[in-house]
Amino acid sequence: MTDATERATGEARRPIDGRALALISTLGAVGFIVAMVIAAWLYPGGTWARPRAIGHSLWGNYLCDLMQLRARNGAPTPVGSLVARVGTVLMFAAIASFYVQVARLERAASWLARVTVGFGLPGCAIGCVIPLTPSDQFPVAHAVVVVSAFLPSFVAVLGAAVICLRTATTTRAVKLMALVTLIFGGLDGLLYILAYVSFWLGYLPPRDVQLKINDLLPALQRVGTIGMVAWVLAVARARAETSGVKV
Repeated sequence: MTDATERATGEARRPIDGRALALISTLGAVGFIVAMVIAAWLYPGGTWARPRAIGHSLWGNYLCDLMQLRARNGAPTPVGSLVARVGTVLMFAAIASFYVQVARLERAASWLARVTVGFGLPGCAIGCVIPLTPSDQFPVAHAVVVVSAFLPSFVAVLGAAVICLRTATTTRAVKLMALVTLIFGGLDGLLYILAYVSFWLGYLPPRDVQLKINDLLPALQRVGTIGMVAWVLAVARARAETSGVKV
């Protein structure tokens, strides 16, 4: 029996079919994209670096800005924030399904597959709390939840990336998306944590450094997010077409 046949047979015996997981990932990721486009279109304006800016900035606004009840310029965003929150929950559902799909690329339930799912699902569950703690209403709780979601999620993304990189049947595009997500998303999260730890310890870097960080963090987040969405959709498409035989 070939490796491909073994994987296909194992897929059919699992409680959640690979095609169902792929559908969850696809619908969740597409729903996230649509929701964020609508929320960005409705966003009045303002970024952390430029509070008086008009409209949404692709590289200047955090995704969390779209979930705030008030934009950074102070204008209310009742509809846009609600749409962004729903989209965020959809994306975490898509990512949770994605982790399970990637773990199944392993011939057996390897420790790496277990780590990916074991850290990824709790990370996604915690991430679903982020929309309930918008940064303008609960700044401390928001930071705690974001960090709490990032740490297990980073471990899961690292595990998923290693699986994709070492699996011979994964395409170069999938491997590239894995690296982009890991590098940019990981760097963004680590800098975010460093910035908050420095703030809580009472250390403020020079003004020019603060400005550079304010510009860098949201840009890193966007690149990492784009990589994650593309990675989720690429894996889901392949899994839907082959039922886990090839990615």
